[in-house]
Amino acid sequence: PAKARALYYDRVAWAHAKSGHAQPALRALTEAHEALSEPQADEPPSWAYWVTPAELDVMDARVYTELRKPLRAVPLLKEVLSRYDSTHTREVALYLSWLAVALVEANEPEEAAATARRMLDLSADSASNRTAERGRVVLAKLELYRDVPEVGEVLNGYAA
Repeated sequence: PAKARALYYDRVAWAHAKSGHAQPALRALTEAHEALSEPQADEPPSWAYWVTPAELDVMDARVYTELRKPLRAVPLLKEVLSRYDSTHTREVALYLSWLAVALVEANEPEEAAATARRMLDLSADSASNRTAERGRVVLAKLELYRDVPEVGEVLNGYAA
């Protein structure tokens, strides 16, 4: 089914991104969107309910962030977050973590610090190992800008 293929191509894109292979990752993202835009000939599996264009945008942004393409990641993440249901705290925190990292990569430490603070505040009451790990990643990325006052405040306020 189209949703299953879209998810498959997204995972292929992620694997290529983690391996540092930008062109195959970008091609796989295109394939994922093409699969999802096809008419649904078959009923998608019940586990694929969450595979939507909005979720593919998030996945695209994660790949762009991993490939250090913040000019692609930042606007996409901001758009997704502007329309995302804020009651889904864990997901919002995870998406903010990717945005914070992309902002660091874009040399925007003050905005990255504000985004990180929001992410860390949202995830403080969460029992999610994934958000905790993403918080550690964000704080590690911010270390590069420790001398920026806003970043120093976040690093000092959320030290592990």
